[in-house]
Amino acid sequence: MIASLLVVTIVTDDNIADEQSDKSMWLFAIAKKRKRIKNWIKYGLLISLSIYLILCFSMCLSARETTIAAEDGMLYYVVNADGMKGLGHSIVLLVDKDGCGTVISFNGMQRSLIECLLGKSGVGKMSIGTMTKEETIVFLQTGDLKLDKDQLTDNYDMALYRPITMEEYHILLEQIAPYLMAEQKFANLYEKWALEEDTEKKKRYKQELEYLGQDTSLPLYQIYTNNCDHVARLLIRSIDSVMQEYSQHTQHITPNGNLKAFAKKAKNWGVMTLGTQSIQEVILMFLMIF
Repeated sequence: MIASLLVVTIVTDDNIADEQSDKSMWLFAIAKKRKRIKNWIKYGLLISLSIYLILCFSMCLSARETTIAAEDGMLYYVVNADGMKGLGHSIVLLVDKDGCGTVISFNGMQRSLIECLLGKSGVGKMSIGTMTKEETIVFLQTGDLKLDKDQLTDNYDMALYRPITMEEYHILLEQIAPYLMAEQKFANLYEKWALEEDTEKKKRYKQELEYLGQDTSLPLYQIYTNNCDHVARLLIRSIDSVMQEYSQHTQHITPNGNLKAFAKKAKNWGVMTLGTQSIQEVILMFLMIF
């Protein structure tokens, strides 16, 4: 009987040893698999980062002169690299035959930032500011815009430019009329809502304001489909066939990305930096290619 117990004990010990060995091998296999997956992720990220940096270098711009024949006016497609929380902000600068500048900037007005990010459309604000010849020269030298309007008091970093005729100058200005009319319509209705004391009428005006922000017949602000850069390019393409073609096919979604991609396509446009960029602006201009 003692011998039988010894045999059972030995067999049991062997089984336990085998189970522990199998468990150790299983744990080792899992650990090895996890390590392999981590290595794949690490190398995948390194490869993706390398490719992205190569693309960033390929999109870098150098200053160059425009090759378009000189005309009475000038058109500038300008970007603030760190505008809109680092995504960039685009404006258009028109310079007339006397050297005076007109700045055009489109922004959201009716909706909050959260609502805009959620894709909600609304009536936008078309800010227009004018500068003397001397002020225009200073702006192009420093990038410092000091006009008392939305997004028109800021520092801008890079511009593409080309000569335009005075006829083209006026065609560009004509494009902003629908935006100004929508803005005025909103302002009139908002004033009625703000001043109304009757609860029912106030509620009705509030509903009308909401409907106005969804009226597809109006050139509404929509952060993903009709933002500052879309409108800047819309104005420009009214007189520039290259921009017209580019805007129909671009996959870029940020002002910085579009400015650089368009500069690569429009070889006859000039490229210039405005003033001296901070380290943050240099990094943003380099990394923002999408």
